Amino acid sequence: MEGVPSDEDLVLALSQGKTDSLGVLVSRWEQPLYRFVYRLLDRREDARDVCQETFLRVLRKAHEFKTGARFSTWMYQIALNLCRDQMRRQRRWGLLVRSRDDGDGRPAFEPVSSDDPSESVATEQRRRTVARALDDLPPEQREVLILKEYEGLKFREIAAILACPESTVKSRMYYGLTSLRTALERRGVHSLN
Repeated sequence: MEGVPSDEDLVLALSQGKTDSLGVLVSRWEQPLYRFVYRLLDRREDARDVCQETFLRVLRKAHEFKTGARFSTWMYQIALNLCRDQMRRQRRWGLLVRSRDDGDGRPAFEPVSSDDPSESVATEQRRRTVARALDDLPPEQREVLILKEYEGLKFREIAAILACPESTVKSRMYYGLTSLRTALERRGVHSLN
């Protein structure tokens, strides 16, 4: 582990009891993980809880990490499963409220700024419209769109995270984009540019 250790090297060190490796992983992945989880759950408190539990599971299950696997794929799998559990619990108790919370509802890591105030307002309105349209998609389509478009993952990485064939991911992406376009058109948005 010379130079800057890879994420995979850090998990290996973690599995050997070097718990300070977790701090490095958290510093690298805290913000991207939070953005991903927030986009799925829409609630800051739930997103923070899931992120914290994800890193706790990374700590507890580091010995289960498979050699040759990518840490990010493993971490996203853990987080996605926790998000799904959270959504099931919310539905079971009738608590699923698909509205943005905490003031303007925007994750802290997505600032909207512009020199032109009217442009900032238009950008924010577009962002909220897209978020609401994403909320209307079936979960499997929304997950793929978020992983591909917001997290920038490749289809093969998404397939590994979702434990399904790459062709299924591409199909969900296609249908998700089609559904998103339709949902946006219903809301009067014909282009995101």
